[in-house]
Amino acid sequence: MASASSSRAGVALPFEKSQLTLKVVSAKPKVHNRQPRINSYVEVAVDGLPSETKKTGKRIGSSELLWNEIIVLNVTAQSHLDLKVWSCHTLRNELLGTASVNLSSVLKNNGGK
Repeated sequence: MASASSSRAGVALPFEKSQLTLKVVSAKPKVHNRQPRINSYVEVAVDGLPSETKKTGKRIGSSELLWNEIIVLNVTAQSHLDLKVWSCHTLRNELLGTASVNLSSVLKNNGGK
């Protein structure tokens, strides 16, 4: 679950950069043969740009993973957000889940705001 707000009032032009404040709240991972406690973080990428990829801090959770962190991103009205939840392991990280958000669809469904 995440929530977001923009720092600009009104409707931005399609390629005008605005700051998006994204609050990464929580996730409920599906239980497989996992350890009872998961060390995890969230990675958010804007338009696949490494310069606009941010991560939350690592958190330990079990049935629900909680971050409650704010991430500030530079976006346009046409930007695409890719969110990935990773489990941290000693040798390599494991992808737990993904989500994608097309900002133009979100703006369209919310009257351009």
